[in-house]
Order: sequence, then C-alpha cells, then structure tokens
Amino acid sequence: MLHRWFEKVTAGCARFTGRPAMFALCLLLAGVGIGAYFSNNDHFLNGANLSISIVTLLLLPILQATQNRDGAALQAKLDELISANRRARNEMIGIERDSEDKIERERPDRATTRNQGNSE
Repeated sequence: MLHRWFEKVTAGCARFTGRPAMFALCLLLAGVGIGAYFSNNDHFLNGANLSISIVTLLLLPILQATQNRDGAALQAKLDELISANRRARNEMIGIERDSEDKIERERPDRATTRNQGNSE
C-alpha cells in the first residue's frame, strides 16, 4: 500500500515539476532567497534557506523515482524488441542487471555488426 501511494505521489509531483507553475514557484523561492540575503535579517535568511533546502531534498526522490520508472519502461520495450527479432540474441534480455565488465564482453563488435548489416 505504501509503495502504491509513493508511486502515485511521485508521478503526480513529477508531472507538476514539468509545468509552468513549478517554474513560477522556483522564481518565487529564488526571489525570497535574494530578498532574505539583502534584508540583513538572520531569521528571514534562515527561514528562506530552510525552505529552499526542503524543496530541494523533496525533489531528489521524486526525480529518482521518475528516472527509475522511465528506465524500467525503456528496458521493457527493448526486451520486447529483442524477443521479437529473430536475429537478435535473446541472451541480451535482462543484461542491464549484469556487471559492467560482463556487459562490455557481451557487446557486439561494431565493425562486425556493420558488415553483417551490409551483406544482406
């Protein structure tokens, strides 16, 4: 249940961060920060600093969750294309979970791949 709630919240926040309202909010926070800096009031400066830090820390997991979801969707699409293509190696499905060294070993030689494509 918590996982489903987190997905809904992060998806909604990710959609909001791409809208003009978020840009306006960022401009407002930047204005508050600049105003706090020039006000010579330590309480105002600390409050502005805290609010900007909180917004930044809240955006980090939202952006990471969005990136993880986009990456997983892209991998699923690529896996589907690999399984649908008769010439593709099915061993490549799920290779993103392997170590970087193994991925590099499995990577086809670009010159060989290019020559095979030209011969057909």
